[in-house]
Amino acid sequence: MTNTIGSKSKKTKLHDKQTIESLKGFDNFFGNYDPDYQNSEEQFWPSRETKKTTPSQRKEFSLFNYQHYYEQEIVKKEIKQLTDAIRKEIEFIKKADSALLQEVKDVQRLTLESLPEKPGIYHIRFFEIILQILRTLRAKIGESRTWLQAMISKKKKRGSLFAVRSKKKGTLYSLSQELQSARSIQ
Repeated sequence: MTNTIGSKSKKTKLHDKQTIESLKGFDNFFGNYDPDYQNSEEQFWPSRETKKTTPSQRKEFSLFNYQHYYEQEIVKKEIKQLTDAIRKEIEFIKKADSALLQEVKDVQRLTLESLPEKPGIYHIRFFEIILQILRTLRAKIGESRTWLQAMISKKKKRGSLFAVRSKKKGTLYSLSQELQSARSIQ
């Protein structure tokens, strides 16, 4: 009996068969033995087609989204507060001076009647700027009224300085070259 490279002896074949049988017994011990299973390659590398992915039954959701809350709740509250403050300032300005009534109506139409459908931080900043301008305007109105009243009362007290001196000194004062150059518009 000669051994060739391609052939195995009966003893080697028997030994290999016993080894495979012992491995099957080992698989049987762990509960993985399937006597109908012939292809050992598929046992270690199962085909990808047999795997089925089940779609996830749980739907992902968020309990709280701060950005959504900020856009829907906080921004709207701030805009409402700012528009109320702008209304009050406009009423104060209307009471303070009727000469600015048309300009105030333009501001009122711009800010209060054209509220955006989906407000954002830009609108809040815009309303804050308008409110600050209205407050400054109202302060200047009051300040200018005070200055005007002070000047009127001083003028009433002293009268026209030119007229008073002209009465005292006559035409020498009223026709003087120095006074005319100081009073002329250049």
